[in-house]
Amino acid sequence: MKNKRGIIVGTLLLIILLMTVAYSAFATQLNVNGVAEITGEWDVKITNIEAIEISNGCDAGSPQHDDTTVSFNSKLEKPGDIILYQITVKNAGTIDAVLDTVVFKTEEGSDAIDYETTELKKELNAGEETTFNVKVKYDADSTEVPEIKTKAITGIIEYVQK
Repeated sequence: MKNKRGIIVGTLLLIILLMTVAYSAFATQLNVNGVAEITGEWDVKITNIEAIEISNGCDAGSPQHDDTTVSFNSKLEKPGDIILYQITVKNAGTIDAVLDTVVFKTEEGSDAIDYETTELKKELNAGEETTFNVKVKYDADSTEVPEIKTKAITGIIEYVQK
């Protein structure tokens, strides 16, 4: 009986060993390896500002710009004078952009000075550029030189990815 039990246990161990070998013969380990890279480039920027119209006797100064800021210092002489600046915005990146926010506000200052801006292009696809204007005006109806002679404008223009 002991001998029979030993044969059964041995046979069971042999079957388990054969099942393990058979399982490993039919099992395959698969490996997945990968790398993701972002190749798009975001580059919406100001590329130029120039005075394109200046009333006689006025001084448009030397308008300056970098990628995100323009600045100018206008000197108006008499009522009715204007200086018109043209600002160029370019999408030099590879991602299309859409206009999200435009806010222009003037600070306290002379009521005789006013600013006007033209609309900006709503969509700016990769490689495209657009221009908009800022006009500085000395009120033509002014009858005397105001006590306060300055007024500043601040603008925020925000493009986001399309």
